[in-house]
Amino acid sequence: MDLRRWVILGLLAGLAACGDGASEQAAPVDVEAPETGAAAQVAKLTPDLRNGVFAKAIRDSGAACPEVTGADRAEIRHGVRGWKAQCNNESAHLIQILPDGTAKVTSRTH
Repeated sequence: MDLRRWVILGLLAGLAACGDGASEQAAPVDVEAPETGAAAQVAKLTPDLRNGVFAKAIRDSGAACPEVTGADRAEIRHGVRGWKAQCNNESAHLIQILPDGTAKVTSRTH
């Protein structure tokens, strides 16, 4: 076999290994994965208990928050869900529950 045939066979083998993509589909970007671990446990809490957990996390971060008056689900950043907590001192905070149970708090200042 001459060199040209070896090159063509190599290219065909490479293309065959790539496949047509029919059986390999990329995961849709906007599909939400179910929450697991600590984040799922926090999501299952009653609003009053969850607000208490968030108030403690906010205070532990060094921000002032006498009481969380409400918390709504929010996208912390693309693909990352958490909560937006509102305190009775007019401050608002984004809270992400990490897999190890740690709360990552990002505070908004006026």
